[in-house]
Amino acid sequence: MADPRGGDHQAQARYFAPLAVLDGEVLTGRQEELAQAVLEAVLLAGLRPYNAEAAADGEETGVGLTPSPGNNSALRVVWQQDAAATAHLPTDLCHAQQAAMHQALRTILAAHRFWIEDGPLGEAPLVLGRTRPGP
Repeated sequence: MADPRGGDHQAQARYFAPLAVLDGEVLTGRQEELAQAVLEAVLLAGLRPYNAEAAADGEETGVGLTPSPGNNSALRVVWQQDAAATAHLPTDLCHAQQAAMHQALRTILAAHRFWIEDGPLGEAPLVLGRTRPGP
């Protein structure tokens, strides 16, 4: 089998979508489609998706996804920091890094015209759809 991380960003996003889901959560069909679109934007920005298979080997850094409770078509996009690295950093620095990465994800996804729920700066963005509904 060819390297699943090779090829175009769409193929990579399809491969990583189920692997990027944190805590073994299950996505609905609509969330799966949204996950692929989000990960394609993330890959285009040069960030790597979280990979549950690699996390089992201790490589935990990347963009993870979690389904939104009560909304079967939305996804929370979460920066997953390297646990081993953060164990050696002060807590306030870890929180600052996490907030900065969440803000960067919010900015990247907004630039790709995703519909993102308004929220505090530094909070993991909640993506409601591929495009914001227009007037």
